[in-house]
Amino acid sequence: MARAYGSSATLLMKRESAYGGQASGDYVRIPFNSCSLGSEQGLIDDPVLGQGRDPLAPLQDVINDEGDIVVPVDPRYLGFWLTGLLGDPTSNAVAASGYIDFATNPSDGDTITVGGTTWTFVSGVPSGNETQIQTTATQTIDQLITDLNGSVDVNIDDATYSRPASTQRLLLTHDTAGVSGNAFTLAASAAMAGGPALTGGGSSHVFVSGIDVLPSYSIEVGMAQVPAFFMHAGVVLNSITLEFQRSGAAAATINAIAQGETRNATTQGGTPTTLAFSRISQFQGSITKAGQPVGNLTSGSLTYSNNLEKIETIRSDGLIEGADPTVAALTGRIDVRFADTSLIDAAAGGTPVDLEFGYTIGSSKVLFTAHEVYLPKPKLAVDGPGGIQASFDFQGAKNDAAGRMLTVTLTNDLDGTVYL
Repeated sequence: MARAYGSSATLLMKRESAYGGQASGDYVRIPFNSCSLGSEQGLIDDPVLGQGRDPLAPLQDVINDEGDIVVPVDPRYLGFWLTGLLGDPTSNAVAASGYIDFATNPSDGDTITVGGTTWTFVSGVPSGNETQIQTTATQTIDQLITDLNGSVDVNIDDATYSRPASTQRLLLTHDTAGVSGNAFTLAASAAMAGGPALTGGGSSHVFVSGIDVLPSYSIEVGMAQVPAFFMHAGVVLNSITLEFQRSGAAAATINAIAQGETRNATTQGGTPTTLAFSRISQFQGSITKAGQPVGNLTSGSLTYSNNLEKIETIRSDGLIEGADPTVAALTGRIDVRFADTSLIDAAAGGTPVDLEFGYTIGSSKVLFTAHEVYLPKPKLAVDGPGGIQASFDFQGAKNDAAGRMLTVTLTNDLDGTVYL
């Protein structure tokens, strides 16, 4: 007799065309760490008297189908969960970019290589792929920008070159939006390139909080050894929780509410499709305030909740009618070693701050931008000779300028149609 093991379990997912209507066709196979999504039906003691001291058979209660799904933070698969939580994204192609920083003015014979073409700095009269060295580094970079933008080299003219104000940086932006620009290479003999190639080319998917209508999904949890395949229809996503730490594997906990569960002997997910899987570690995460890293940060967390309200109408099948979003909530915590009073001053004065929680892997990234966050004033306790730590349990609110409480930007190599 075969036994079910989590190592062989599968989780398939597909968007429904109407709430509670099981999706047909080929599902997407989703990587996951654990899943407690499942239906349960309690028992009610029979209140009838006059039949002796032994109780009568209990009655069946209503059906509840909900639970948590813990998934790895992946820049492609995460888009499915974000769509369920926040609604359809606005997707646009993004051009790859990169830079070369010059600490000092280049010397005669120094080179940079862009797009596979070598460009040389000379002190004399330039010719071909050369730039004449000027009096200062800034002037040399400006001359380099003029020369590169005017070049007819088939590799060099694939990008546009500029210098951000008050910097000694050559900024390169690929002319073609999308993933192709990530192959444009960079190198320098006596300067510092931001990487071996441009990065960030792909698609940007922007999700915003406050959407009134959220999509529903059909999710199948399969255990092929038994065999038993549990299909959950009418799945609506309630919340997402992210924990930021110094080490470990990055994961997100998704709370879901389904309408009901059906057990099948064979999978209903057709021939599942898969995406390339990119695992993210905790060290690739960051938390910033006003665009700058939060100083002395030791850990943090972020939870966004739709605060779904189950519509528990009277039905003969015991199922809910739906799960509707109410007032959303954005909460979390940041733990810092006490080294300055900037956060405590903001908390004491009731001054809101903006926080950005993110993960970056290569050219892909996900950023949760909380536009207006209020911090409580914490108690600072001295528990021993070690460092003193302050914990801030924050709450988010709608920002009038942004028009919302939360913006999530997911950048990957998908065009966005897969999420729709």
